[in-house]
Amino acid sequence: MSHVRKTIISNAEKLFLVKNLTEWKRLDGRAFDEFRDLEIQFGKDWGSCFVSLGKTKVLAQVSCELQLPKASRPSEGILSINLELNTMGDPNFQVGRQSELNSQLNRLLEKCIYDSKAVDLESLCVKMNERVWSIRVDVNLLNHEGNILDCASIAALAALAHFRRPDVSCDGMEFKIHSIKERDPIPTVIHHYPVCISYAIFSGGKFIVADPTLLEERVAEAFLSVGLNAYKELCGLHLGGKAELSTDIILETTNKASKRAGCVVEIIKAAVEKDTNDKLAMKDTGFHVLESKELKEEPLAALSVCLDHWKTAKLKKKKQKKVKEENVDSIEMETDEKGSIKNPDVIMKIDGGTAELIPNNDASNWIVVESDEDQPPNDDVHIATQKVATVNLENSDSEDEEKLEVLFPEQQKKSTKRLSKKIKGST
Repeated sequence: MSHVRKTIISNAEKLFLVKNLTEWKRLDGRAFDEFRDLEIQFGKDWGSCFVSLGKTKVLAQVSCELQLPKASRPSEGILSINLELNTMGDPNFQVGRQSELNSQLNRLLEKCIYDSKAVDLESLCVKMNERVWSIRVDVNLLNHEGNILDCASIAALAALAHFRRPDVSCDGMEFKIHSIKERDPIPTVIHHYPVCISYAIFSGGKFIVADPTLLEERVAEAFLSVGLNAYKELCGLHLGGKAELSTDIILETTNKASKRAGCVVEIIKAAVEKDTNDKLAMKDTGFHVLESKELKEEPLAALSVCLDHWKTAKLKKKKQKKVKEENVDSIEMETDEKGSIKNPDVIMKIDGGTAELIPNNDASNWIVVESDEDQPPNDDVHIATQKVATVNLENSDSEDEEKLEVLFPEQQKKSTKRLSKKIKGST
């Protein structure tokens, strides 16, 4: 639609989008005649419907009340459809102010559903010239990512098909509305299911894209919205913008839209039938049940949504560190024919809160240091985190190897000095 967003789009974005279209590609990877995924969910109450078309999300709610009929149509009920564009769907929308886009979308919805006589208004009459049912469909935009009209038409139609009004009895001049416990609610009579199918037009009709996204709507030159039912009957047609299309292109696009309309109507009927059977079987239905099922089916995805990313990464890092330490403890040391260890750079635990570091280079390059048992330990150094080295002495005539556990820095310095004097004396 025109003037969907007042934010400025750069020339680079426009050129990039048009260049992709010339290569027969779309930014989201879809084909030109491919539509986004459609999902329909129903709430706990009759007539509450949530529809998501890709990332565009809409919530529809149907309500009813008894009113006086219109003087021109005393035996017909009243049907009104109201689409509200609020700041929740897009921060550029203004609450309480009827914009040009809002008026245009409401007219197209009424033309598609009301003017096509999709709902049987005579069945809404309780008593001629006295009382009729007034049905109101409120459609609220939750997230705007393009193609509001298609998503809103599907939500309004699914909500009407799902709605049940209470039964009414007339005793003389009094009208009594019965509760659900007293009498079963009455479904809405729908003759056919008209839905809107929208296309975006680029380069004077050279490129026609189905189910446009928000960026495609802002770059497109014109729009073609077709209202069709499952019987391929035309219920509404709107062409807006600057592009001039020939009749052949319009007929070809309408034939493609009729196939999409049949698929959407089948999805709506299947969703309504499934939810109605669940409610009649006294099963727990509603948005809360659907959310709990999704949490059970995808616990990891649900956890990433509930927790912050930094918390999830922190937990993951701790887990990896713990696994790494367990793997180090379970490493088995391999020795060659001379008895030296083959696995370099491995820490091996020793009793008494100590550990032994197996270096990467040859063990003969290390020096053996003796410990001084008389020196008191340093409290600032943790014993469990110190390393132990076992090596052979170089330039020594003795065949025995002296070993020492290095526990404290000060102790290591003194022992090293003593050992160097001893080596010089032996040489």
